[in-house]
Amino acid sequence: MNWNDAAEDLLASILARTPRPVRDQAEQSLRAEAESMAENEGKNRINVETVVAAWVRTTPQSLRPEMPRQMEQLGLDPSEYEWLFE
Repeated sequence: MNWNDAAEDLLASILARTPRPVRDQAEQSLRAEAESMAENEGKNRINVETVVAAWVRTTPQSLRPEMPRQMEQLGLDPSEYEWLFE
């Protein structure tokens, strides 16, 4: 599966904020989820929106309330992704 540069950059930024002991596992989970989502949607390339959706899906429910703030810190507009939290 191909990843565009912006998607790879976002993944790297997310992982940089992930505690070291779980970083490798988080990367595997995020990549697998993003690729599965893209495949199910008939896409052959991962984009930023897919990475954000995979990030939300792989984040425990108890940590999701912090995600809009984290999105802002990564330069994302959380209002564009509100549908992921419904």
